[in-house]
Amino acid sequence: MTQLLKDLSSNQLHRSVKPPIFSCFGDLALAIGENFEKYLMYAMPMLQSAAELSAHTSGVDDDMIEYTNTLRNGIMEAYSGILQGFKGSPKTQLLMPYAPHVLQFLDSLYIEKDMDDLVIKTAIGLLGDLADTLGSAVGPLIMQSMSAKEFLNECLMSDDPSIKESAEWVKIAISRATNF
Repeated sequence: MTQLLKDLSSNQLHRSVKPPIFSCFGDLALAIGENFEKYLMYAMPMLQSAAELSAHTSGVDDDMIEYTNTLRNGIMEAYSGILQGFKGSPKTQLLMPYAPHVLQFLDSLYIEKDMDDLVIKTAIGLLGDLADTLGSAVGPLIMQSMSAKEFLNECLMSDDPSIKESAEWVKIAISRATNF
């Protein structure tokens, strides 16, 4: 994990390597579960910074949009892996301070509108993982989200069956988290 964090901070590393490194954070968290706690204070700020940088793409060319979507996907895979790794653990509450930022990131992606189908599917899955892992603790934040409901409704009406299927699960997870 230390080497991955160093690699992300390196200016020598080609940008194409960074999205898979973020995805790797999620894989590690899934593998070690709540033991990922010792890396949270390093991984989450790195993810938050990358999320903020990738959230706004107006005025960039197609190649940059493609890279940004790859980066966004890696970031969201990391968040999802971390959430899933902690699911059911008594240490789940350690993730609550990061929930507002994750929702803000998802809101900004929804507002930008230049997500490819993979990013849409990963984003709706992340929303579900947030609701499923943090439950009623995050329910009020989801309800306050600028675009969570609109995004979910759009995904429920998607022509892509995998997006629609994910959205159906997310709808259930959110209804449990918000007690509706």
